[in-house]
Amino acid sequence: MNVLLLSLATIVGSTEATSFTEEACLERGFDPPNLSCETCRLLEESATLQSLQSKHNSHNQYDPIDIVAECHSCCQSHKFNPTLHPGSSLRGKYRFALLIYNKNTIDQYGEIKDFIERDLDDVLSFKGDKRFQATASEKSTLDADTMRMLMMMGGGLQGLGGPPKLILFDNQTKGKGEAWSEEDESEAVEVIKLKGWKREDLKDMLLTLLPNA
Repeated sequence: MNVLLLSLATIVGSTEATSFTEEACLERGFDPPNLSCETCRLLEESATLQSLQSKHNSHNQYDPIDIVAECHSCCQSHKFNPTLHPGSSLRGKYRFALLIYNKNTIDQYGEIKDFIERDLDDVLSFKGDKRFQATASEKSTLDADTMRMLMMMGGGLQGLGGPPKLILFDNQTKGKGEAWSEEDESEAVEVIKLKGWKREDLKDMLLTLLPNA
């Protein structure tokens, strides 16, 4: 165990606690597609790791490491650690998911745009539109001419719609069978902003967390 923790402390370089690319995570010894955030919490509770990290940082003030923060930047919240939950599964945890994106800004999120164009039909074939839907937000929608004018004026599109988001519900429908919408976000179990997400991770999460049609 000590050897493993020492190896982690050795290979992880100094970075800000932001979202890393998969390549950067692999360079730091983390495997993003299979890394559960529960595993990161285990690292946080390790007295041995904290001791190794403190010793390293006390001798390298200009090159500190924060392994737990970097682990959380690489982990998948929908994955679970089978060692902690033998025989358990997150499969079918939620009953309905709604992907909301903004037409004004979707080009800035190429991975999510690729998911919508290339993976959406595949997910729907397994889950059906009564379990999952993707829809453009009706908030801050501008016509093409207005968008071009803003870009020519150097204003950009910030503030006209945030990143795509996934809204997760624990019931398939609202009362009386009404469909969920963006306006029901306050009733959601979880809302995930998809900035920085990979299309394959989003697809994997939906296939895991939603029951089949």
